[in-house]
Amino acid sequence: MIDFFRLTKKSSRHIGIAIYVGIIAGIFSALVKSGFEGLIPPRTIETTPPPIVLLEKLGLNIDTMTYHWMGYSINWGGNGVHILFSIVIAVIYCIIAEYLPKVRLLHGICFGIAVSIFAHGLVVPLLGLSGWLWTAGYQALISEFVGTAFWI
Repeated sequence: MIDFFRLTKKSSRHIGIAIYVGIIAGIFSALVKSGFEGLIPPRTIETTPPPIVLLEKLGLNIDTMTYHWMGYSINWGGNGVHILFSIVIAVIYCIIAEYLPKVRLLHGICFGIAVSIFAHGLVVPLLGLSGWLWTAGYQALISEFVGTAFWI
C-alpha cells in the first residue's frame, strides 16, 4: 500500500518557492480551464456561472465589471473570481506537495478531482451558487472533471 501520509524532510521543504510557483501556476491554470470551458462548456448558455452568482450575492453589480475586446463583452469579475480560486487552490496544492509528496499522484489529477468534488459537490451548492453535482447531467460532469484534469 502506498504511504500517502509520509512527510518530506523539513530541510527539503521550500514553502516560499511553493507559494511563488502556486501563484504563477494558478494564473496559467485558470487560463487553461477557461479555454477548456470554451471548448466543452460546463453549463447551458442560460445558466449563470457560479462566480457571477457569488458576486451578485455579495451585492456587486456585475454589469459594471466588463471590458470590451474585439467586439466581445467580457466580464472580468466572474473571470477574476475563477482566477483567484485557481491561484488559491494551486498555492494550497504546492504547499501540500512540499509536505506530502504523494499528493502529486498522477501529476495532481487525483488532487484536482478531489477539489472539483469538494467545490462543485459541496461548497458551491451549500452557498446556493449552483445545484448539486449529481443534478448537473453527464455533460457538465465530463466538462468539470476532464477540465479539472487539464487545469491541475
